[in-house]
Amino acid sequence: MKRLLLMSGSIACAKATQLISTWVKQGDEVRVVCTPGTLNFVGEATLEGLSQNPVMTSVYESGAMMDHIHVSRWADQIILCPATANVINKLAAGIADDAVTTVFVAAFGLQKPLLVVPAMNTMMWQYPATQVAVNTLQDWGVTLLAPEQGDLACGEQGAGRMPEIEDILKKLEHLV
Repeated sequence: MKRLLLMSGSIACAKATQLISTWVKQGDEVRVVCTPGTLNFVGEATLEGLSQNPVMTSVYESGAMMDHIHVSRWADQIILCPATANVINKLAAGIADDAVTTVFVAAFGLQKPLLVVPAMNTMMWQYPATQVAVNTLQDWGVTLLAPEQGDLACGEQGAGRMPEIEDILKKLEHLV
């Protein structure tokens, strides 16, 4: 299976790297696209080492100007994990201003599974614009794996915790 992992900047990026390891171990080909914020939480060398492929961080790299189109066509499944409030709200508004949002928009309508896995603080998850954006994406046919209740990285408790890797993998098994 060809899996495309889109990552936005969250402390949950460290946890999301387990998806890459799991997929590579089972023989899947994995490519990673990330926002600039992602690289504040996990290094590009780590993502490249785990995926065994170069990491896309920009749509403006010389010689790779159409990679956002090519990689969206290449993938069998596209997973946005972790998905921050910022990226979720941008996608629902049609804003494609970084590698992740541009690839997602380029992939929309290709009849490929699109899974969004939010991870954020409870107040950010409950923010009205975020909830409207989540509902909009779901209305458009995007699958969303709701965040869990529990301990958050900020020390608070509530909804917003990224689901466990096993739960994400189970959800992906049912997306064809």
